[in-house]
Amino acid sequence: MSWEAFIHNNFLVKLAVAALELVVGFFLGPMVKNMIMRLQNRKGVDEGVLTFTGSVASILIRLLAIIIALGQIGVDMSVVVGAFSAVGLGISLALKDNMANVASGLQILITRPFRVGDYIACKEMEGTVMSVEIMFTTLETFDNQLVVSPNRELIANAVTNYSVYPSRRLVLKVPVSLFSDVEAFRARALSIMQSNSKVLKDPAPKTVIGDYTPSGTGIEVGLVCYSTIEDFWDMKFELQEAVQTMRRELGINAPKDYVEVAASSSDMPVDMESRR
Repeated sequence: MSWEAFIHNNFLVKLAVAALELVVGFFLGPMVKNMIMRLQNRKGVDEGVLTFTGSVASILIRLLAIIIALGQIGVDMSVVVGAFSAVGLGISLALKDNMANVASGLQILITRPFRVGDYIACKEMEGTVMSVEIMFTTLETFDNQLVVSPNRELIANAVTNYSVYPSRRLVLKVPVSLFSDVEAFRARALSIMQSNSKVLKDPAPKTVIGDYTPSGTGIEVGLVCYSTIEDFWDMKFELQEAVQTMRRELGINAPKDYVEVAASSSDMPVDMESRR
């Protein structure tokens, strides 16, 4: 084909328009996502729904731009749709776990077992929900680490949402020897909890007697108190340090376990007459 015929068919013009459509589509996708994310400042709007919707919209706009550009340069759209269907089927079979993550993400947004900003725990993961994306959810742990979890893990396993209620309970179990003054320990422990600013006054803190140690020489004293979600870890560490200091001051010892050692057969007296 000559250049004159090439230009006459306006192929270069169509190619330029197709390239422009791709640029617009790949620019418009992230822009629409950012516009959707700006809605999070409005009252009553779930941030998890926004992040999920924004990600889906960005991907769909880019995909639509590719289809329009292919049609612009003369590609048979029926062939393109058939190809996309075949490729989509193959990808869905190969990436069934990813498709399960997408379905799980939709289920999270519909059932709302947690929202962005909630403090949750699932298996070994624990942290504040930062975002709910198409295939994964991001958590920020209390020690400032970012954890990325597949959505299907949060649907298939039990999730504990600590943000449903305004406070969180701490039960600090301390083993105490029965030969120590247990009541003095309980009185000082209660005073420590009452004087800590992070411990809530309602419900009031208390101490409880738990189980005996296996050897029977000690008992567990439980320190029960409540704090807000934000103060929980700081409260726990402060109480542990204060209780350890108080144990040294009062001479409260931990229970000691005793082990019985059975005598071996070689230590038993031997009847020489019976062995003759």
